[in-house]
Amino acid sequence: MSAHDSHTAPPPEEALPQFSKADLPANGRDYPAEVQLRSRRMQLRGFAFRHVLELLQLGREERVTRLLLDNRLDTLDDAMGLVVWANRIYRERPGLGLWRAGDRCDRFIGMFSLVPLGTTRDVSIGVRLLPSAWGRGYAIEGGAALCAHAFDGLGLEDLVAHCAPDNRSVPPLLLRLGFEEIDPGMHFGKPARRFRLRREDWRGLRPRREGVAPNAQRDTSAQPPAL
Repeated sequence: MSAHDSHTAPPPEEALPQFSKADLPANGRDYPAEVQLRSRRMQLRGFAFRHVLELLQLGREERVTRLLLDNRLDTLDDAMGLVVWANRIYRERPGLGLWRAGDRCDRFIGMFSLVPLGTTRDVSIGVRLLPSAWGRGYAIEGGAALCAHAFDGLGLEDLVAHCAPDNRSVPPLLLRLGFEEIDPGMHFGKPARRFRLRREDWRGLRPRREGVAPNAQRDTSAQPPAL
């Protein structure tokens, strides 16, 4: 998604911010990477510098990146910048951020996000998973956990999501969460399908027969659940 795919990405329509010494870990070593959210099978923890190789694995996986709207995460500097930016969000916007998703054994499976969109009031939900985690229900499980956190925990008024026009896997996920498609627009300078979920419309995860439109009832496992 954009469920974070992903969620998941630097602030839209602008470059990553410039960082100062205050943005670096206070102990001079690494960020704490505490677990911040949990779902039935996953734990979502803050990113730290020790996770940069995992971020590069995700960012360089062509099956994940081919339908993303933002730039690839190609270099060590890219990954380290994303870690610093994520930790700035944790500090300045408690409850929001980008989180490392681990399975029950804390093996890395991807990234989920709730991030502010530049200078707007919108908060975007995102998910980006490694191919080994596709088709196992992680995206919808994490998406539901993020929606509950956003509305029940943080009291946000709404969430937005974006995906590439050709991405067939994301819209059914968003519909099951209660998102409605709104007018298309641009995201990271590219055409995008746009979705919005208002707090009063959040009713938890909907049964598949309610959430998925008839023309979306097909196998999309070959496409990444990524926003």
